Amino acid sequence: MNDVASEMIPIRLMISIAIIAAITVMIAVGYHNLSITLAENQVESECRELESKLYTMIGSGVARDVDEVNMGDGTKRSHTFNLPDNLIYLAFGVDPDIDNDGVAETGLTNDGSVIFYRVQDGSKHVIWLSDERCVFREGEYTGEKWVINGDGQGFILNSGGGTTLAFELVEKNHERYILIHGNDNIDL
Repeated sequence: MNDVASEMIPIRLMISIAIIAAITVMIAVGYHNLSITLAENQVESECRELESKLYTMIGSGVARDVDEVNMGDGTKRSHTFNLPDNLIYLAFGVDPDIDNDGVAETGLTNDGSVIFYRVQDGSKHVIWLSDERCVFREGEYTGEKWVINGDGQGFILNSGGGTTLAFELVEKNHERYILIHGNDNIDL
């Protein structure tokens, strides 16, 4: 009887190690999925806060005509983004990865009234802006004023961390835009 019990010790040890390994793998996978979800929620929260600021700016702000050199600034809102390190992109007015192949593209999506974001190992998320007057354009500094980038494209942030952007209500040819004071240096 004791011989049988002593033969079962290695088998029990192997079973215990297998169970501990399975639990460890499940915890690691759960932690990875939780970190993705928390990062996506952080980016969405930042976007919703910005969306609230922009709707207030559009509703009560004054637009600057970008073609008038001597005109004062339009209504501005600054927003400091605190983005997760695993951010792949946060794009205003453009889907930078239309084909989901990892190749960045620029241009405009839905005339620029949309926000796209994606974190590492997560899926692409879209925030459609309900106000048709809320259309983004990338800015370009001409030495005197911020104007709409000549290509008329959206703006893409492709790194996490702290970033502050200024959003200005502007007008060009009697159409209103939200000009992002920044250049993403992505000209494809």
